[in-house]
Amino acid sequence: MATINLMPIRILNQDGVDGVRYTGLGEEASQTYVEGAPLVYDGSSQEGEEWAGGTDATLITGIAAADATGTAGSKQPYYEANDYNLFVGNFMNGTSDLELTAAHLDTDYSLLKQTNGEWTVDQSDTSTKLVHVIRPAPGSAIGDTNARVVFRFLTGVQADVEDA
Repeated sequence: MATINLMPIRILNQDGVDGVRYTGLGEEASQTYVEGAPLVYDGSSQEGEEWAGGTDATLITGIAAADATGTAGSKQPYYEANDYNLFVGNFMNGTSDLELTAAHLDTDYSLLKQTNGEWTVDQSDTSTKLVHVIRPAPGSAIGDTNARVVFRFLTGVQADVEDA
């Protein structure tokens, strides 16, 4: 089977409210995140910043649709983490390569920031349940290493989303 290159987390489809959001999430100062990073609201500044990862319980607002500008308050595009948006990301075992099996599907995992700044679905963390893996993404298959998988954010980890 194939080994899939690491790529940013991307939106797969939007079944309800659609499109990139710009409102309500000005960029926090000194951000350096890359496209595909999970974003959260900073409780003190009320601006958006990259999720800290690990056991951070801050609710996810969405996935960055562009790299950070580094300019505080700039409106940054993101895709909402909600019940109907599906995302695609690489599936790894922490920072190690992993071959996707059928047993990995229909399971909840966390996300992990890799050393290159890309975020991946982390098979090694099933205790910080953040996303639900549904199926291999188009172009990936069972048996691929670092396969791209389709996932959605679990309802309990989503920040308040905007109405259409």
